Amino acid sequence: MKKLLIVVVAFVFASCNQTKIAYVDIEVLMKDYEATKALEIQIKEKQEKMAKELDSIAMPFKLKVQQYYQKAQKMSAQKRAQTEQALQQEQQIIQAQQQQASQVLQQENQENYKAITKKVDSLVESYAKANGYQLILGTSGKGTVMYGDETLNVTKDVLKALNTEFSK
Repeated sequence: MKKLLIVVVAFVFASCNQTKIAYVDIEVLMKDYEATKALEIQIKEKQEKMAKELDSIAMPFKLKVQQYYQKAQKMSAQKRAQTEQALQQEQQIIQAQQQQASQVLQQENQENYKAITKKVDSLVESYAKANGYQLILGTSGKGTVMYGDETLNVTKDVLKALNTEFSK
């Protein structure tokens, strides 16, 4: 029985020595991945375009508000109340448009980042299989992996593969 236990323990240690493990720094990977950079540029351009569109909608409203304040003292109380109510309704419509546009942009960004994450995961899996790794850990700075020998850090190799694939 003792011999069997020793053989099992020896087998476990032998199999542990054969496990090939590496880690990838996700922060570095996502920051330096060309697809992420391109997406950030695309997001910024869309935000600027959306801001211009929303400003073009809001500008006439702002002019109406200014005109109201210029004429308010000369208006009757009933006319002021009607004008204020109309302005409040218009403001609510504009705010709803802004909120809807923001939500659409946010959802689009989430879908795009999800696609990038899926691509990264797929490439890491392919990289692991091609290089004989049984396990590749993802870390954010030193958050998940408390210590990792730099020889186990394959971030640069994975990043190079991702950027090569992206440039095609």
